Amino acid sequence: MKIKFLLSPIAYKIEEKIKEAKNYLEKYIKLEESENPEMIILLTGGTEEEAKKYLKDGTYIIPFGTANGLAASLELQAYALEKGIKSILIPNPDEKVMRILKVLDELKGKKIGIIGKPSDWLIKSGDYKILKDFDLIPLDISLIEVEENLREDSLLSDRIWNLSKERKVSREELTEATKIYNSLKKIIEKYDLYALTIRCFDLAVNLKITGCLALSLLNSEGIISGCEGDIEALATMLFAYKLTGKTPFMANLARIENNNYTFAHCTIAINIPENFNLNTHFETQSSVGIEGYINSERITILRLGKNRKFKVLKGEIIKKPFEENMCRTQITVKINGDSFLKNPIGNHFIIILGDEEEKIKDLEKLGWDKV
Repeated sequence: MKIKFLLSPIAYKIEEKIKEAKNYLEKYIKLEESENPEMIILLTGGTEEEAKKYLKDGTYIIPFGTANGLAASLELQAYALEKGIKSILIPNPDEKVMRILKVLDELKGKKIGIIGKPSDWLIKSGDYKILKDFDLIPLDISLIEVEENLREDSLLSDRIWNLSKERKVSREELTEATKIYNSLKKIIEKYDLYALTIRCFDLAVNLKITGCLALSLLNSEGIISGCEGDIEALATMLFAYKLTGKTPFMANLARIENNNYTFAHCTIAINIPENFNLNTHFETQSSVGIEGYINSERITILRLGKNRKFKVLKGEIIKKPFEENMCRTQITVKINGDSFLKNPIGNHFIIILGDEEEKIKDLEKLGWDKV
């Protein structure tokens, strides 16, 4: 991250102050001193006049140490607000905040594959703008490339067949589904992709193969992959994975009964559930979808949107029997109230096992709005 250290001309022990700040910050982010900084580090008071020339929208203002850098940061932020500059003051750069900054720093410049294009029904969630919020680089890739690299893998098919608890599809259908996985691996290697999302329903129509197995396997390998071309959901998955180290699950809200909310989708990574069955893809009743059964008391539900907006909440899992009339992995949670449905950000939610809400909420301290 590009930074600028600022000290008063009358400051003492300058090298010591800079070294202390560097030692702390470098535990989380890579530092590049610059005259066009993304982050201004105020090490002492008396730095406001010098600092104001570096202000721009999105600049982080961070005080460090006890030599009145904090007081200077308040004056600087007050000036920025008066001038209509949307800088972000982080008055207390503690470990939780710095871990989020570390994620944002590490995602910069990573290539994201948009294979096909966002599905037609994603009239809001297919917006590329959120990628700019993370400084991610989108690469538009044709679905034709997926078709050109299809190759079945009987050994992989055997492994997944043996890992599954119950099989509701044929071995042949499973082997067919491995073609999408191998094709996407080729594309990932060709373009050096860090993550991807794919317009997967076109595959089901054109090839009679769904992408559910492929996305499940890629996510289980740490290659974050979303479906339907949902760009905002993919960004949410990436952020969640980098911050928590836990594999995310992209799902729809499928049903509401009182305070019980059921989320469902067919692409859960095979390393998330305690066990899984091989079922068909729900909407097409064909190919392969993953019917997973998780073993967790709580989950965290997250969604990021463009213009630095986010929703996060936690829920208590309610055990329910499998139903044929919805997507194959089904997770019902008890959530008190329905306020999270007001001001929706999009249709897909990202689910993480366990309670990670407090860790994620610190996005607010970095200029994101919790809605």
